[in-house]
Amino acid sequence: MELTVIGCMSKDIIEKALEIKLNPPKIKNTREECNCLMGNDIGEYNTCMHLCKYCYANANKDLVIENVKRHIETSPLLIGNKEEKDKISEAKQKSWINNDNQLSLFL
Repeated sequence: MELTVIGCMSKDIIEKALEIKLNPPKIKNTREECNCLMGNDIGEYNTCMHLCKYCYANANKDLVIENVKRHIETSPLLIGNKEEKDKISEAKQKSWINNDNQLSLFL
């Protein structure tokens, strides 16, 4: 039986949602079962409310619900406020947007 690789944040899903075309670098999926475009962890385990059954980041639905209750909208973090033990790193960003065939606001 062939494994169908799906992902909640696949290239196709992102392109469709944003109505753009992307040129992401060729990367190997971090996990065989996952087709998500982004392979970098940017959050905290047990915080994603999508609750995908195949997601490695959620171990327990009840823990997810409790963690989401700890979210503070004015905090720079997903859960709670920055503490001394927290490490925040600046990530290098490069656009993957394919500007060929994109609709421009400035003709």
